[in-house]
Amino acid sequence: MEETFTNQPNTPAQPQGIVLLQDAQSYLVIAGKWARFLGILGFIGTGLVVLCALFIGTIMSALTGFSPAGRMAMAPGGFLTFFYILIAIFYFFVSLYTYQFGARVREGVAFGSSAVVTDGLNKLKSVFKLVGIATIVIMILYVFILIGVIIFTSHMSHMATGY
Repeated sequence: MEETFTNQPNTPAQPQGIVLLQDAQSYLVIAGKWARFLGILGFIGTGLVVLCALFIGTIMSALTGFSPAGRMAMAPGGFLTFFYILIAIFYFFVSLYTYQFGARVREGVAFGSSAVVTDGLNKLKSVFKLVGIATIVIMILYVFILIGVIIFTSHMSHMATGY
């Protein structure tokens, strides 16, 4: 038997995966608008938290003049400043990634660029990752605080009853 070979050019395979319909693209554009808006508000909120961080130490120092404890009241001021700065850093990155998601998704849909939309969705993944990690950390802190409160109240009740 004789085999025949045809000279057909190599045709690229059709891309596999999801194709976004017009409605889905419209939803992404609307989500992008809201994400940019929330990102901008987040930047403003970050600035306000930083301002609070800078002034909380001053406020606590001013309150030490009214406190008979004096210097003991200054310690929470430094801790609160540090704590507010940590919150501001976290809030900044959440706001940044939210804004970038919104901007890139809108741009990607407008220009029909899957790569830009994918980059925007990567930023959305980063937002959820940051918030998820923060949620886990806060839940662990709640458990430790609850254990501490139980131990403290147990200790106080034993001290009060004399047992």
